Amino acid sequence: MLNGKDMRKRVYRHTIDKAQQGATLIEILITVLVMSVGLVGMATLQFDAVKLNNDALLRTKAVNLANDMADRIRANPDAAEGGDYDFTLGATAPTSPADTAEQDQSDWLAALANELPSGQGSVAVNRVGNISEVNIQVCWDEDRSGTQPATCFTFVSGL
Repeated sequence: MLNGKDMRKRVYRHTIDKAQQGATLIEILITVLVMSVGLVGMATLQFDAVKLNNDALLRTKAVNLANDMADRIRANPDAAEGGDYDFTLGATAPTSPADTAEQDQSDWLAALANELPSGQGSVAVNRVGNISEVNIQVCWDEDRSGTQPATCFTFVSGL
């Protein structure tokens, strides 16, 4: 027969077991939910970081290509002031360049097409008083979808 002390132990153990029944499963489900939301958030941050890093790379290439054309124009200022370097966005490269300006234009447009997705450019040399100014525009498809307008960078330099 059970005495009073043994009965209390038995009742106490039965009460604790019944109160804790199923609580562990709910705690685990909530933990899994919180962890999954956190992991999805971390994956999104990683995806955004990779995308922004690629955007920065494309912008760096655009700046370098604009500087390249500015250096080509500075090396041939007479042709630049004569309008030999002027061309609009979407212009095609000369197939058989006749002079240095056309060769520079052909090389630069080929570099734009190779380095940037849907890369295009334009150059305009403007004379204001006795100062010549070069406007170089570089455009590319930053998200590579073709659905959004092109991202453009304009570089302005003195001649």
